[in-house]
Amino acid sequence: MVSASVAYGFMPIWTVLGQNSGLTTDFILFFRFACTSALLLALARFERVSILLPKRKILEFVFLGGILYSIQSFAYLDSLKYIQTALSVMLYHIYPVIVTLVALVFFKEKIQSKTLLALALCTIGLVIILQIPKDITLNYLGVALSLIGALFYGLYVIFSQSITRNCHFLVSSFYVCFFSSLAMLFSMLKAHESIPNLFEIPPIGIFALLALTILSTLFAMVAYYLGMPKIGITKTAILGMIEPLVAVVLSIWILGDSLSALQYFGAFLIIFGSILLCLRR
Repeated sequence: MVSASVAYGFMPIWTVLGQNSGLTTDFILFFRFACTSALLLALARFERVSILLPKRKILEFVFLGGILYSIQSFAYLDSLKYIQTALSVMLYHIYPVIVTLVALVFFKEKIQSKTLLALALCTIGLVIILQIPKDITLNYLGVALSLIGALFYGLYVIFSQSITRNCHFLVSSFYVCFFSSLAMLFSMLKAHESIPNLFEIPPIGIFALLALTILSTLFAMVAYYLGMPKIGITKTAILGMIEPLVAVVLSIWILGDSLSALQYFGAFLIIFGSILLCLRR
């Protein structure tokens, strides 16, 4: 699980390197999902796992992958063009708050004192982390995109619990990636965006695409699903909080991002609050 969280933590770094190489977010995600779905299909056949599903279940995966997962992926990773990676990562990782609020409002879960404390900590942390120095202009589009990504990932988490039930993880992962790739292809066609010539992409861009696909998607997915049954959902969710820590450290080390001491405190509150929300499960 730790290796999966670390691999996921590299995701925004590869994306920014790809964007800096002239690649659009649409294409980066199309490449990521198309290649990953092909690799998952090959892995499923190697493991002799059938990917055949009833028509109704496939339509559910169209909703899960083609709408929820594709929107959250695009919104989160496109926000990296407008705000610092470290800031975007911390905003995105308030999604446990969204999951909890939906559970409280729509599924009528009981409100515990621990839940209220966690929500308060995450809210305070969110307010603090948005405190930008006066000499820096906060790009509200980037903030909005990151929060939209968090919202749709929260919805993805909620709906995936029922849709992926009784599905082999290779099958569910394949369909999510496959329909996400179709959504990204549709977005590219709608924007009259052509698929770039791979031979014209700078080497760092090619490296970023391959690393994003193999390390931060395929490997991370497989490690996550293999690790979760062994340690349980709660510990899995807690170890998942390693991801934003890795992403923030890498964004500072590789991309030169920086946060103020106050913003680091806000990030700590968000992570601590999210861990409390995980413990309530």
